[in-house]
Amino acid sequence: MRHITLPALSLILMTGAAAAQSVDMSNLYSVDDADVMGPDGNKIGEIEEILVDVTGIPVAAVVEAGGFLDIGDEDIVVSLEDLTFDAGNYSTLLTEEELEDLPEWDD
Repeated sequence: MRHITLPALSLILMTGAAAAQSVDMSNLYSVDDADVMGPDGNKIGEIEEILVDVTGIPVAAVVEAGGFLDIGDEDIVVSLEDLTFDAGNYSTLLTEEELEDLPEWDD
């Protein structure tokens, strides 16, 4: 599974996967462990990785949600369409019930 950084993700979505492969990505930062905030502003989890489709286009994020100190947490797949980047964090308008209905990721 390839990991895609936030700036690279934006570039891929704007110009296509072929153009992004020629970009020097050494100065880009990782989205690994970036916070994901819920509609009430509370932290619901952290991004663990970005999932790409067969053409290399990022389509979803694996979010580690719930639990305490990694006990009882689960990795769920959240569509990138349901995530917004703002003020250094990701946020979603998905409710707790909607998040519970999302597919789990088992790496």
